[in-house]
Amino acid sequence: MKKSLCLLLVLLLALSLLPARGQEDLWRFGFGVCDFPPDPDSPQPLYIAGYHNGETVQGIHDVCQARATWLDAGGDGVLLIGVDCVGLDRSAVNRIRDAVGPIPGCARVHVYATHTHAGADTLGLWGPIGRDGKNDLYMDAMVSACAKAAQDALSSRRSGRLCYGAVLTRGMYRDSRFPYVTDETLYQLRFEPENGENGLRLLFFGAHAESLRGGNRLLSRDYPGALCDLVLSETGDDAQFFPGAIGGLVMTREFVPASGARAVENMEVTARKLADYVHAITPDAERILHPRLAHATVPFDVPLDNAVFALYKVLGILGHHASTAQSATGLAVSTELSALLLDDVALALLPGELFPELVTGEAYGSANPEGVNPRPLLDIATEYGASALLIVGLCDDELGYIVPPSDYLVHPTVPYFERVTDQRGEDHYEETNSVGPDCAPRLAEAFEQAMEGLR
Repeated sequence: MKKSLCLLLVLLLALSLLPARGQEDLWRFGFGVCDFPPDPDSPQPLYIAGYHNGETVQGIHDVCQARATWLDAGGDGVLLIGVDCVGLDRSAVNRIRDAVGPIPGCARVHVYATHTHAGADTLGLWGPIGRDGKNDLYMDAMVSACAKAAQDALSSRRSGRLCYGAVLTRGMYRDSRFPYVTDETLYQLRFEPENGENGLRLLFFGAHAESLRGGNRLLSRDYPGALCDLVLSETGDDAQFFPGAIGGLVMTREFVPASGARAVENMEVTARKLADYVHAITPDAERILHPRLAHATVPFDVPLDNAVFALYKVLGILGHHASTAQSATGLAVSTELSALLLDDVALALLPGELFPELVTGEAYGSANPEGVNPRPLLDIATEYGASALLIVGLCDDELGYIVPPSDYLVHPTVPYFERVTDQRGEDHYEETNSVGPDCAPRLAEAFEQAMEGLR
């Protein structure tokens, strides 16, 4: 009798310590968004980024924004801030982190660019050649918008379920460099609040945000902004866009001849097609992720071989931290990489524009046969137990294109200042906007360290 009573008491105690029914599937999340329009009274010009030097913004199609998502699983969380701009170097990222300030229980504040080529110059590379193209007041407004969006995300935190889903797109991509490797999947993380209110969708897609093309002079979020607007209007859910592995150069196809007013139509068609794919990820095509979150950040250095980047650093245009090292310029760039694990879905937060083949190992170019490619990131993530790997490019820094070493080719006499074509006639433009051939191996090493850190 006494033995049975003791067993009953132990069972009741164990049951009292279990979470309430359904609580085991609850995450906590919050969302905020804030515009940062240009100041019409600014004494400095506002240059448009992504294509040509010295081209000023001629108007506004839609105002760029900062969007922020808070995420935790009951313990420390992370804040993910997405900025509608072409890119942010580490000094700008740290300035945004300072403006956000310390957050109790926050493992890391991550800041990434949506990489819109219709945004203002936030790196300084698209002013007149040799001059800083950043507009000080615009940069101030951007930083303030990030801080406001972050605060709204923190103040709106709610509990709910997190669902993962994906859909294979068709005919959305154009890869402009051999070999033609793209990840044609649109990935979604969907938060469903337990109170029944509208939720939040995090959308991951690996194509440059340049559906407005190179003739555009209107400020715009490009298709990522139009996509988020459609998702909100048609589902009631807020949305945040994340650029994937876009190096290569991977962009969306031209569905409408993108010149003049028709460029806006091309952007709208692109966003419409992607929104339809989002709708195709129905609840029965999703799976619920258990509230387990792990985070790791790994700092690392990359030898800086690109003399153009070094020159812009000396001129005070680029704000990357550099140190002495063995490289063509005698310098190395200090940067960081992070990994998130949401249940068994991994996120790689990478400081640049990664070639997709460095994720999958599917196919590599061979313009430089002496170059040795690192292990594919997907293989590394799978080895550490991830069932899926989502890429967040241009995150916490911008190192430019991250090119496979086996296909890394520069001009033999004026490297990085002039472009070169290989024996196939393939243009190796991306190398002129790359730190150097060691970037991919160093990044893969750091990613493996980060995945190890998650354990």
